[in-house]
Amino acid sequence: MSLRQRLLASLGLSFVALWLLVAGLMYLHLEQQVSRTLDQRLAASATMVAGLIARQPERLLASPPSPLLVTPQLEGVACQIRAENGDIILQTSGLDSSLLTWPELGFSTRQVGDSSWRLYTLRQHNHLITTADRMTERDNLARSIILVMVVPFALALVGGLLVLWWGIQRGLKPLQELDTELNRRQPSNLEPVTLRQPPVELAPIIGTLNNLFARVRRAVAREQRFASNAAHEFRTPLTGIKTHLEVARRVTGDRQRHALEQAGIGVARLQRVTDQLLMLARLEQGRNLEQEQSSATTTTIAEALEGLAGRERVEVQGANADCQVAAPATLLAVALRNLLENALKYSEPESPVLLSIERTATTTPAQIRFLVRDQGWTTGASSEPPSPANETGGHGLGLAIVETIASQFHGTLTASRNRWGGMDWVLSLPASTGG
Repeated sequence: MSLRQRLLASLGLSFVALWLLVAGLMYLHLEQQVSRTLDQRLAASATMVAGLIARQPERLLASPPSPLLVTPQLEGVACQIRAENGDIILQTSGLDSSLLTWPELGFSTRQVGDSSWRLYTLRQHNHLITTADRMTERDNLARSIILVMVVPFALALVGGLLVLWWGIQRGLKPLQELDTELNRRQPSNLEPVTLRQPPVELAPIIGTLNNLFARVRRAVAREQRFASNAAHEFRTPLTGIKTHLEVARRVTGDRQRHALEQAGIGVARLQRVTDQLLMLARLEQGRNLEQEQSSATTTTIAEALEGLAGRERVEVQGANADCQVAAPATLLAVALRNLLENALKYSEPESPVLLSIERTATTTPAQIRFLVRDQGWTTGASSEPPSPANETGGHGLGLAIVETIASQFHGTLTASRNRWGGMDWVLSLPASTGG
């Protein structure tokens, strides 16, 4: 059941139940008032007859031995005057004498055949004055009251349900517009959702959708960069291997051995790219490479520098204070090694690369800050320097792995230009509580 149908059903049933309850209460109250009014009419009729008798008592004394019959103007009403000895002095015509035989004083109800009568008896000196109404007339009046009440109530109820349906349709129109907007979109359209004058209640949903679209857009861009980087990383060693093998087939001796060695270097590079891809896939799936929760910076730096090509160009500062980082040592070493390789690759062969470590206590928890700084290219070179900040994923798989490690362990990776024309890469990770 849709939200519109659910609202219409719940509110409509509540509306109908409320109106029926009000109509029932009004009918019961009106029926009681009508019954009381008719009883008062009976009592008033008996009192009026008693007043007439009190003014002209001689008319009763002069009555003939047989009861005087009076024809009433309305059918279903009756009146009788009886002496205390039981003699009927006066009564209306067509009245069954058994109906008013020794009636009770006040109000009472009697059943005569198929008809019920409502009686009121009043004692006036030595006479009993009884007035009566047939209950059938009262029932007809009650049915008339019901008819008078049902028609307006039914019209008002139908009108109210129509207004309720219109209000629900109008109130849910922004949801329909949002549904139409989302269904009309192409899968590649990740632009923010915009509605004309959205209601306050719908604003958080639209904001959440737009945040989701923004995250998906960033993820898609990251995947596209990753695909481009992976293709580039694979294409370069594969091309080199193919070229060197082709040369090795055509030459002999030292030149052949040199070509095979270069092909082996390409295979090693290709293997490293494959390892990087596997590590990135495991990181994105949230699978840690090891279970340790912290690592020492001195040990991690030593592991990152071990076997690094261009190790002699790296200057390490601040590694004396052994800080504990809330990240596995293997992953931290991989991140630092990738940053150093990137800095060595995108700077002049003779320029130094700085690796500094410092602990900052300005945040909670404290952060361990790793800075990798290169001096870029000051002379003409074929390679382009890395992009500025906010484009950390655009140069090779190494930086993509660093960014993934940082995000997985609640850290950050930022990049900025320095005054030498190179890049400053800052990897910040939380310090271990024991460090």
